[in-house]
Amino acid sequence: MPFYTLPLWVQLGAFFLAINAGMINVLGLVTVLHQSVSHMTGNVSMLAMAVIQWQPAAILYLFLVTLSYVIGSFYSGLILGNSQFSFSRLYGIPLSLVALLIFLCWLLLPYFPRYALLWACVAMGVQNAMVSHYKGTIIRTTHLSGVLTDLGLALGYRVRGLEAEPKRIILHLLILIGFFIGGLLASLIYPLLKLNSFLVPAGLSLTLSILYWGIYLRYRHHQN
Repeated sequence: MPFYTLPLWVQLGAFFLAINAGMINVLGLVTVLHQSVSHMTGNVSMLAMAVIQWQPAAILYLFLVTLSYVIGSFYSGLILGNSQFSFSRLYGIPLSLVALLIFLCWLLLPYFPRYALLWACVAMGVQNAMVSHYKGTIIRTTHLSGVLTDLGLALGYRVRGLEAEPKRIILHLLILIGFFIGGLLASLIYPLLKLNSFLVPAGLSLTLSILYWGIYLRYRHHQN
């Protein structure tokens, strides 16, 4: 199936997953230690600084943050078996797992705020690894470095008079806009809901899981 036939519901799925990650990352930033949970580049840099300054507590915590993200990706790989997008894969399972992990984060935050966010890191690792590639395009829904890189490349190709597939550009724009909207939503709801704000992305993940199961079962019905 060529990229230009990528269904609208898949593009919308990426958009809402980016909203989810945008919310989780902002909630991590405004709750405990201003901790980023949806991408690890800054955390690894902070870990290197902590090692040089020899701050054992920070070293342990930042190592656990990074490890939690890797564990989340591990779960995704274990469940799905492949990072290439396919209608036949059970994406509803990792989506349900993301919802459960965020719920656990919410449950533990009042008692163990520093380490409760580790569950959110696992959730973002699961989500980001769900669909990593589609027809040569790298798809990431929890951070924007690759998205911005691909958008810049597409613009450069267009300026040179080369072809840049519109569907790819649209997909990356949806992820970028979704992440930004998620950040806006989290910033708006946190003053009102405080820690209960984590229930919003948990509910969104569960909703996406239920919707996917409906699409998956319909797809299997047509296949049979």
